[in-house]
Amino acid sequence: MIGAAANESFWGKLVAGEGSFRMPRALLFLIFFAGTVFFGWNFKRVVDLSVEESVFVQPPPRQSLEDSKRLDGIIESYRGTVEARQGSKGVVASVTEKNRRPFAVSRRTPRGAGSGTVGDIPLIEPLVTESLPPIMFVRAIMVVGKESIAIMDINGVGNGIIVKTGYSFLDKQGRILRITPEKVTVRWAGKNIDITPGF
Repeated sequence: MIGAAANESFWGKLVAGEGSFRMPRALLFLIFFAGTVFFGWNFKRVVDLSVEESVFVQPPPRQSLEDSKRLDGIIESYRGTVEARQGSKGVVASVTEKNRRPFAVSRRTPRGAGSGTVGDIPLIEPLVTESLPPIMFVRAIMVVGKESIAIMDINGVGNGIIVKTGYSFLDKQGRILRITPEKVTVRWAGKNIDITPGF
C-alpha cells in the first residue's frame, strides 16, 4: 500500500510538473511529440510510394527526327504497293477483256482524209506461236544389233512407253528420230532435241 501511494505520488508529481519533475515532464512530452512526427512522416512516405506515376521519357530530338523520316518512307512505300496492287486489277481486266488486242499496232489517220472520220486503224500482224515440247524423260535404252528401243515418260502420252525409231506422238507433232546408246533424239517443231537417260 505504501508502494501504491508512492507510485501515485510519482505520476501525480510528474503530470503536475512540480519541483524537480518539470524537466522530465518536458523531456517526455518532446519524446512523444518527436515520435508522433516521425511515424507520421514515415506513413506519408509509404503512401507516396504506393501512388503510380506516369513516366514519360522524351527521345533525343535528332533520333526522333530520323525515326519519323524512316517511318514516313515505310508508310509511303506501303501506300504505293497497295495502290499498285489495286490498280493492277483494272489493268488486267482491261487487257483480258473480250475482243481486246493489246499487242495490235494501231495507226491514226490524218484529219480530213477519206471519209473524214478520225480513228485508229489496227494493223494486225500475225503472231507466230511456237508450241513447247512436252516434258520427256528417258528411263532406259536397249540396243541389240541394229534394233534399238527406249523406255520413255512423255507428258500427255504416258509413262513407261516403249518407243522405236519413227515413233510419233501428240498428233504427230513429235517423232523419235533416232536412238543411240547415249541418247534419244526427238524431232519437235522442226528442231532436234537430244535426251539422255536419267530420272
